[in-house]
Formats: sequence, structure tokens, C-alpha cells
Amino acid sequence: MARRSTAPAARPTTGRSAGTALAEPLDPYVEQVSAEITAELARRVARLRAQGHSPEALGSADALAARMLAAIPRPSPWAELGPFYTTSGFARVLGGITRQAVDERRRRRTVVALRTADGSWVYPAFQLDDRNRVLRGLPAVLARFHPRTPEDEWMVAQFLVSRQPGLGGRSIVDHLRAGGDLQPVLDLAADRAARWALAS
Repeated sequence: MARRSTAPAARPTTGRSAGTALAEPLDPYVEQVSAEITAELARRVARLRAQGHSPEALGSADALAARMLAAIPRPSPWAELGPFYTTSGFARVLGGITRQAVDERRRRRTVVALRTADGSWVYPAFQLDDRNRVLRGLPAVLARFHPRTPEDEWMVAQFLVSRQPGLGGRSIVDHLRAGGDLQPVLDLAADRAARWALAS
């Protein structure tokens, strides 16, 4: 495959002080999500109390908030690839599997895993459907490629989210998410992999 420059390091999100954040109106999306989480959390805490348990059975407030936030993909410095999960966040969103299970999926290349310049693994959110399952057919698409460097993996990820004339202008991930036929995607992937192999 053709080579490209080393992928950028994952950059930490920039925080603001609590006072600054409270002084600004909340984004409507944040308000809606917060309201739904608050309502459901209140119901669960009420049930715990009714059963004679302390809410601390869920863990400390800080620990619970951290676990919940781990399931939300982080904004990405790579705009075209969208938000991503860390290994722990990806493990949580896949149903609370272990980090070792995530590593095994990465090694078998059944998920899109990208290594940053600082050695961290990130997992683009685009590969999951609305039920947090890996898109149907994606592992078969990934199997068409044989990357040899971290840069090759980034090229594959970029290919997956790029518009494809052979798919009516949709990207491969959008085509798979819409339940489109898998064979045209496999053909596109095999053709691209072959061309990259010739160019390497």
C-alpha cells in the first residue's frame, strides 16, 4: 500500500472551569441528553432505595459519571473520521467486554483500530450501528485489506468514509448502515486493496 505521514497523536479535549460552563446556556442536545439521563437515574436510585440499598451501591458519583462518559465517543482531531472511542470506552459501548476482548478484535482486524503517533489506539465511532454493534459486513470488508503499517490502517479508514461512485455517492459505512448489498462493497474493497498493493 502507499505510505502516508504518521497519524496525529490523540489530543485531549479542552475543559473549562465549572463557573464558565454554568455561565453559558447549554446546547439543546446536551440539555435533552442530560434530562433523559437524570430522569432514568432518578428512577433507578429510587428503586435502589426502595429495596433498602444506598445509591453508593452504583459507585461514587464521580466514578459513575466517569463510567457513563466513557461510553460517549470523544471529538476527533481528524474531522473526516468523526468521533472516536478509547479502548476502555469501546469496551464499554460494546456491552462491557474486557479490554483484552477489544485487543483480540483489533488483532483479528474485525474492527477498525487506528494507532496514533503517541502509540494510543482509537476506535472510530462510524463503525457502529445505532445499537452499538459493529456494522454488518464490516469485518468482511476489512479482511480484503492487508495493511503493513499504522499509516495503511488510516488509509483504510479514510477509504471507508469516502464517497464511492459505485455506491451511488454513498460511503461504504453509510451503505452498510443502510442495509445495502454487501457484494458491491467487497468488490470495491478488493479492487482498492489490489491497487494499493501494486503501488507499494
